[in-house]
Amino acid sequence: MNTVHIPVLLNEVLEYLNPQSGQNFIDGTFGGGGHSLAILERIKPNGKLLAIDANFDVIKSIKANKNIIFVHNNFRNLDKIVAKNFPYSVNGILLDLGLSSDELETSGRGFSFQKDEPLDMRFDIKKDLTAEEIINTYSLENLINIFKNFGEYTYSKKLAQLLVQTRKQYKIKTTSDLVALILQITPHKNQEKIHPATQIFQALRMAVNDELKSLKIVLPQTVKILAPGGRLAIISFHSLEDGIVKNYFRDLSRVDQPVIKILTKKPIGPSEQEIFGNPRCRSAKMRIIEKL
Repeated sequence: MNTVHIPVLLNEVLEYLNPQSGQNFIDGTFGGGGHSLAILERIKPNGKLLAIDANFDVIKSIKANKNIIFVHNNFRNLDKIVAKNFPYSVNGILLDLGLSSDELETSGRGFSFQKDEPLDMRFDIKKDLTAEEIINTYSLENLINIFKNFGEYTYSKKLAQLLVQTRKQYKIKTTSDLVALILQITPHKNQEKIHPATQIFQALRMAVNDELKSLKIVLPQTVKILAPGGRLAIISFHSLEDGIVKNYFRDLSRVDQPVIKILTKKPIGPSEQEIFGNPRCRSAKMRIIEKL
């Protein structure tokens, strides 16, 4: 992995998590490492950082560092990961639910519609389900639900019908195969900022990796693990993800004896300057809470 990764909302992450020398943090989605390395600079020389990623290629590419503990796993297993690997008081946790530039550009797993690659989309290649299997075996109804719910794609039914018809003739194996079919339903116009394949690739990735369920599973664990005064920051890129985070934070803050304080009444988004330098961050939303 050697592309240049640009961490989203980096200044805002550092401002709200406010890492200090000697503190300990968890990055549940290490990715390109931009957030983690910036946090590490603030917590050295004695602070510790637990870096988790479901993509083994990410972990194996990182050089050893006495301040960082790397674990190949899904953050949905945070309780067990921390119990086994991180016997420290936790001052902050970060979850960035987007893809890193490395995963998009160099993984070879079909995350990007701009490259001709196998329709894989697994973060963890030990898992069985791939995007190719979904496209070629799922029922019409299931495909419609994935495209509609995860991709918020207007022509979900039309695309699902086309895929079902096409796979009777040949197996849809590559990203190029899929993009060509998407463009039959919604041609890409040069003036449009968002390519029509963007929503479908996002939807398939979320389905392959069961991302919404993982988010729902990890949220209670993060609050439990944080030390009093510790902060949790979550960056989402999809309305369903943001809705899950928003509602969970709201419910926790409204109980008779609240255990958290919401620090962001509205989600924080990237500035125009950041979007100009990194268009992929345009849909990012960050919410932060503090444990009481």
